[in-house]
This record gives sequence, C-alpha cells and structure tokens, in this order.
Amino acid sequence: MDIPPVNSLGLRETVNLGISDDEKVWHFRSAWNVAALNCLDPQYQPILDAYSSYIKDYARPLKQVNDRIDAAYGKEYGKGRSAIQARESQMTMVYNYFALPPARADFCRTALGISQQYLASEKVDPLAFGLANFAAFEGPFERFFQAYEQYERESSAWDARYGERYGASQPGYVAVMRARAQRLPGPGADPSMLSAVPLQEAKVVDPETGAKIPVVPVDETRSSVPVIQPILNDAGEDDTPQN
Repeated sequence: MDIPPVNSLGLRETVNLGISDDEKVWHFRSAWNVAALNCLDPQYQPILDAYSSYIKDYARPLKQVNDRIDAAYGKEYGKGRSAIQARESQMTMVYNYFALPPARADFCRTALGISQQYLASEKVDPLAFGLANFAAFEGPFERFFQAYEQYERESSAWDARYGERYGASQPGYVAVMRARAQRLPGPGADPSMLSAVPLQEAKVVDPETGAKIPVVPVDETRSSVPVIQPILNDAGEDDTPQN
C-alpha cells in the first residue's frame, strides 16, 4: 500500500497537514464520527454516547465552524458548485483516512479514551476540546505508518541478504494464507493425514510485475459500515445516522 511520505520538515503529508484550526476541529469531529460508526463492539458504546452528546450539545458552535470553512472554500473556489465539490472531495479523503482498516483497533481504543474523557467532564469548550485531542486521533495512523515502513525496511534487508537464494519476500498476508491452508488432524485422526489444502482465493495481477497476488477472503463474521460526510440540515443539526 502507499504510505503518506514524510516531507523535508519531518511532517507526514496526510489530509491533516497544513490545515486551519477550524479544519482541525472539523477533522476531529469527522474522526469521532468514523469511530462512532465503526467501533461497534459493546465496550465501545461510550464512543457513540459521547459523540452523539458532543454534536447535539454543541451544535451551534460546530455549525459556526462549518460555516467558516464553507466561506473559506467559497473564497478560494468561488461560490456555487465548484466550492461544494472541492469540499466534498476533501471530506471524502478525510473520512477514508480515518477509516483505514489496519489502524482500526488502535483507533477505536484511542476514540474510547477521548470519549471517556468527554463523558467525565461536566462541560467542555467544544473547539478547545477538538484542538486538544486532534493529535490523539492522528496517533493510531502514524503508528501504523511507522510500523509499515519498518516492515518495508526489514523486507528489503531480507531480500538483499537472502532474496537471491530463497526468492523475494512476500507481503505478510501471503504467509498468513499459507498458514491457514494447513489442515490439522482432529483428535484421534491419523497424523499422516496432515496436508496442505488449497484455499479458494481470488487473485489480482500486479500491473508492474505481473505477479498474481492472493486476496484474503472477506471475513463475513464482521460487518462494515459505510462512512459518509455528515450533511447539516437547515437547523444546523447532523442528520447522519449514528447506528
């Protein structure tokens, strides 16, 4: 996968780089919305409770933030459809960024901590709260990016040392697929029956190398909730379904 690069200043070039304070508050709100929609295990119920309270109790100041951002887009792109499309495109990238599956477990734990902090407070400044916790929501993704980059370095080092003898290293999911393909004998079964059983797996062709890459089948025991950009109604309230 493509990892956002780090620029010459040491900053990760993501959708959250170089944005205004108003945009940080709105991206924070968006991240929290993603968590409310995707962190669905029972222990994460405080996320939905806290997010729902936040957008309800502070609907007016959040609408003011939204209006200022809209005005900034209107100034840059002109009033009308062009500004709307530009912001919709930006927010689609924001929501997809915070919905990155490999970082979800860390992201949900982070969102739970922020939510518990919010619920424990009698009253907060909604903008200050968003700014104070914006970096926390970036943490799970930066940690994943760093871990993936470390994997790439270690994979390259392995290839340089052993690739000529054993072949190039493969993505981790290929190793997982091979491990899952091993059928272990059941209790009382003949151990000689241990065999590798081919999995029914889809494959995609890498356009650069021509390699046929296995695609891990979808885990049908888990559900996925589409993430959409919330649209404010005329009263300034969020109409996005929360569950």
